[in-house]
Amino acid sequence: MKKIALLLATCTALAMTGCASNPLSDLVSEETKAPVSTEPAASSSESAAPAPENSPTAEETEISLGKKATIGDWKICAKSAAVKNKIKNDNYRYYEPSKGNTFIVISLSVRNTGKKMEEFLPRVGYKDKMVSATLFYEDEYEYSPTELLSYDKDITTEKIQPLTTKKGILVFDVPKKVGKAKKKLKLKFSTQSGSVIYSLK
Repeated sequence: MKKIALLLATCTALAMTGCASNPLSDLVSEETKAPVSTEPAASSSESAAPAPENSPTAEETEISLGKKATIGDWKICAKSAAVKNKIKNDNYRYYEPSKGNTFIVISLSVRNTGKKMEEFLPRVGYKDKMVSATLFYEDEYEYSPTELLSYDKDITTEKIQPLTTKKGILVFDVPKKVGKAKKKLKLKFSTQSGSVIYSLK
């Protein structure tokens, strides 16, 4: 009887020891715990994604012929627009448009307000300073200026000293249909920061 009682006491002690410490249960609980970070928690302002900055939009101004406008380092005044089938260079030489086309000739003056000599409507230049000119037909079709080589009145690529004004013409070689619809044409001078649009009505 004493042996049975001793055996029961031993079994009970072993069972209680097994319940008190279970290495397998410790291992599982450690693996399923969320990892603990030693870095301080970021505040709500730090964790929030920064709002995207609005990029500045280029300003656009529309004016009529004869009005002055400032764009970049230039003061521009497009004075008049005419349709021509021929531009005389002297008594013997002249320029003609492409076959089936006509010229839109813009008379204008430009003043360099910068601090050094600059080229007006250059072929290449710095994007942030470069001025371009585009003729629009019905706000959809675009035409670039046609450079009349060796013609002293052509203002394209003209080098102009600071605080100096130059008068000349800007020529566009366009289809005759476009030339006949002068009231639907707009002349746009643009820089990276803004643009000026002349209505040719």
